Amino acid sequence: MILSKKARRGLSVLLAAGLGLTVAACGSGGAGGDGKALTYWSMWKENEPQAQVLKEAAAAFKASSGIEVKIEWQGRDVLKKVVPALRSGELPDLVDQDENTVRANLVTNNAQRDLTGLYGSATPAGAKVSEVVPDRYLTNAKKDGKLFMLPYTLLGFGLFYNGATLPEVAGKPLTQWNDFTQLLAKRKAEGVSPLALDGDIGDYNAYWTISLLQGLLGPGKVNELAKDRAGTGWNTAAVKNAVGEIRKLAQAGYFIPGYDGSKFPAVQEKWAQGEADFVNCGSWIPSEVGKKAKPGFQFKFMPMPSLSGKVNVPASTIGFAIPQRAKNPENAEKFIAFFLGDEHLGKISSVAKNLTPNAKLPAPPELAEVGKALAENELSRPLDGVDADFVNYNIEVFNPVNDQLIKGKIDVEQFLTQLATAQVNYWKKNG
Repeated sequence: MILSKKARRGLSVLLAAGLGLTVAACGSGGAGGDGKALTYWSMWKENEPQAQVLKEAAAAFKASSGIEVKIEWQGRDVLKKVVPALRSGELPDLVDQDENTVRANLVTNNAQRDLTGLYGSATPAGAKVSEVVPDRYLTNAKKDGKLFMLPYTLLGFGLFYNGATLPEVAGKPLTQWNDFTQLLAKRKAEGVSPLALDGDIGDYNAYWTISLLQGLLGPGKVNELAKDRAGTGWNTAAVKNAVGEIRKLAQAGYFIPGYDGSKFPAVQEKWAQGEADFVNCGSWIPSEVGKKAKPGFQFKFMPMPSLSGKVNVPASTIGFAIPQRAKNPENAEKFIAFFLGDEHLGKISSVAKNLTPNAKLPAPPELAEVGKALAENELSRPLDGVDADFVNYNIEVFNPVNDQLIKGKIDVEQFLTQLATAQVNYWKKNG
């Protein structure tokens, strides 16, 4: 799957069915519906596995509640199609996307419905929505304390590897960066390419540098550095240390040959075939490369080892949102709560092989370690949220400079100088 052109690619997610129920209306907006239907613009395409599950969910919901769910398969750019109609024009009653995209398209336009009331309602099985989706995963789904999205899929980011090849890592995942680089050196000496990377994807390159900075500086600190209009905040010993470690990965030849000229998904498929040990990616990767994986491949996960020893795990969600001017918002809320019942939310795991926010539901085997890591460690934001909070910052500022660093074309001082210049220009342009 492709979540976006920048952070590609993944997820073979799913949505399920359930039993109907009634939910108290909340939020604002939404007059003019006939009470018998709702229009849902989906981020999935009709030929994707998720679409089949959604069709089943819609049919079951209609049978239970009498409310028809009219689904239009819009694809990943669904919210770009919603934005032109926010002030005038026909809007869907329900949409879904990842939290950053919902924030960038609906919330920045003050066009979202407040779902706080829905959060206290019940699912078909009787559990409250707040028990199904713990507040732990809603930090970035709120504005001014009000909920604008309810997740049905949980994403974790970090290092995936083959447990059959690296049983010692599977038995004792590494947390210290020095231990990790020692392993990389050992594997390279044994004739193995330790790291896989599709170097044409700027955000994939940035996962390495920003994750290492998050582990050293703490979650949110890279985001703060990105706000510095002078661009000089990056010029610290700690940042230089982390950036230097990323440069060493390239200098030591730890990335698979050809990564710097690769075209996605060539390298991640080589990784699935056993030509490299680790890939730094989101939890869609097992679904995305599963058919390409060599026989006996055991998908394992560990958080990015840290220079400080304090591990955090970048996490994100995909879920439902309702436009403020939706005509049938109450029906949309009923469907959301209906969908979050155990029987049907569980299909996110059993059918689509992805994590749900409900810890009581079993994770797919391929993502068991991801779920455990998300539950036990401090959470952060992928790319520390710079892509979500500052429009095109990662594309215009960080990624072009970082691409050169991770491909071994510039040193640490050049990285800092070029980043500062790009950041100054960015803030001049963006006020």
